[in-house]
Amino acid sequence: MSDMLTHESNLYNHTQSYAHLITERHAMVKLHTHHPYQLGASLYMPATRQDIWQVIKRDKLPTINSIIICLEDAVSHSDVELALERLQTLLHTWAAHVDSISNPARQAGLQSKPQAQHPTRPLVFIRPRNPMMLQQLADYAHIDLIDGFVMPKVDMFSLSNWRMACQNLSADQLLMPTLETAALFNPHHNQELAIGFKEAFSQPIFALRIGGNDLFATLRLRRPKNSIVYDTPIGTLAYQLLGCFVPHGFYLTAPVFEYLDQPTLFMQELTRDVSLGLVGKTVIHPSQIALVQQAYCVPLSTLDEAQAILHSEAKAVFKYNNTMLEPATHRAWATEVVNRAEVFGTIDDGNSEYSSRL
Repeated sequence: MSDMLTHESNLYNHTQSYAHLITERHAMVKLHTHHPYQLGASLYMPATRQDIWQVIKRDKLPTINSIIICLEDAVSHSDVELALERLQTLLHTWAAHVDSISNPARQAGLQSKPQAQHPTRPLVFIRPRNPMMLQQLADYAHIDLIDGFVMPKVDMFSLSNWRMACQNLSADQLLMPTLETAALFNPHHNQELAIGFKEAFSQPIFALRIGGNDLFATLRLRRPKNSIVYDTPIGTLAYQLLGCFVPHGFYLTAPVFEYLDQPTLFMQELTRDVSLGLVGKTVIHPSQIALVQQAYCVPLSTLDEAQAILHSEAKAVFKYNNTMLEPATHRAWATEVVNRAEVFGTIDDGNSEYSSRL
């Protein structure tokens, strides 16, 4: 077994090895201002578009949770220079009107309605094509207005390059590496990568994005039209990625659902996304935004259970709604339910027992 692990480590001998750097202080991912549930429905927008500022200030798509300005797959090679020029124009426009919109913030208190009110603007990320482009973006005027960056195709083979590219970014900007290469099918690689993520960057890793379509491509497949992703090999991999990265403190986002004529199937997949603790989902069309937000809305009875678990006077084990609740083992789940309710609000499911709602 040790020979196998040595062989796996040798695969990454052109990158820094992080395995020897595990310490207690790195047991959890660095905390930051926003909670990953604020990603909600995320829309990729090619940087060539000229209406991104209208989306940021909510003149368009007023309910979107987050946007990702794409300089990678959504922009053809011939349009890269145009995309970069329009991104610079966007940043200058934003700087000139920075006082007219505030940073997205967590809501003060829970909203007992189907959907919480949206922050003044969505979270805004940029997806560069490669580490070299990210280094270029770090020098752009007003780049600190951006909440963070989505880094495509990150694995142990590219991690050191992304690490170097992030050295000139603000320590407050959020990173979202995308898991979408063939290397992710190797569990030994993923354990090394989880450790590497905690050591490689000065910036917080906001979430890890599961790149479903690229992962399908590595298997010479396309997502089938009549089944949810969890009934495919990529669904099996998603479970493995959760088991690897979540215990290290990371949050993961759900793969995109690209079929607009299958709303029932989309909702079935969203239900599984939420149940697995995935914190957001990429949308390809505005019609999907409300469905994502509906799926992430917290039933009042679920919130009541969470608050009962988190109550300072909760018993070690107690019954609620014919269910055994045990704060010692359910506290992490309960905390995330409260975090989700703060972002998406609650819905009355008519099955509430706990009266001391916070």
